[in-house]
Amino acid sequence: MLGVSTATVSRAFSEKGRISEKTRQYIIAKAEELGYCANIHARNLSSSNSNIIGFFYPSISTEQPDYFIIEIQLGINQVLLSTGNLLQTNPMPPESQGNGPLASYRDYILSGGLAGVIIVAGSSESVKLVEIARAAEVPYIVIGHMGIETQYTVTFDNAIGAALAGKYFVRTGRHHPAYIGGHLDKRKQKGFREGLGETAASLIFHTGGHTFGGGATAFRELREKYPEIDCVLCANDVLAAGFIKEAIAGDVRIPEDIAVIGFDDVRFARYNTPAISSVSLNLHLLGSTAAQMLFKYINGEPVTPELIRCELIIRESC
Repeated sequence: MLGVSTATVSRAFSEKGRISEKTRQYIIAKAEELGYCANIHARNLSSSNSNIIGFFYPSISTEQPDYFIIEIQLGINQVLLSTGNLLQTNPMPPESQGNGPLASYRDYILSGGLAGVIIVAGSSESVKLVEIARAAEVPYIVIGHMGIETQYTVTFDNAIGAALAGKYFVRTGRHHPAYIGGHLDKRKQKGFREGLGETAASLIFHTGGHTFGGGATAFRELREKYPEIDCVLCANDVLAAGFIKEAIAGDVRIPEDIAVIGFDDVRFARYNTPAISSVSLNLHLLGSTAAQMLFKYINGEPVTPELIRCELIIRESC
């Protein structure tokens, strides 16, 4: 429309190459008038340089926000904001195949549009994306445990955290424990048993899930079948909140009648009524550590695996 070459427009935007200031100002003014802006993705591809970090995670619920992922993302963003980089979030629905999200995510990683990727373990899709990034030599960091990757990882020890909860229940005189399960929680189950010691002989399991409704259902079913239960470890804080709400509605006192401990220690846990005791995975630190490790990888610095310690946070629910 301006009668100049694409190269001249490029020089006007990049401020590089031979172009008069008068012509550059003319092109910039006309671009604003026409609503034109440079394509950052095309620029990154042509220069083999990107300031975009891809964040890929298994999506386990469409019913409510994934508070676990949100808090990790906040930690990642804190680091990215200080480095001038951008985060692109990519949820992976369960068992995506064929021309679904996995295929498009694969193409995106291979296109060169990402400076690096952070992948949350927990699904077969996560494993496939790590294999793709590794083969393409795209810098990557895995959050969580993944059998095929042991170096570029930041992990947390669920078993130790669950053991702390079990030991607390025993120490405070609880004798009839229950465990309400969630997503990928074999380590938690094992740790909880170890922490309970001999009391684990009376441990009751419930499948639970990952929703507030799942926690409420767990309370009703456990209360009906096992009224003697006096302490519960929930696989996540969402389950704990649903369990507590339903218990209070049924005139069961928390923690006098049933002590409740959640998992993850997401932000809302401390503002619940009663405030939820929880095994903290330090999710914000988990995210920020992953981002810092990724930039070390991108810059060619040595990267060693990191383990974020769990801790038991005691509040009003136990």
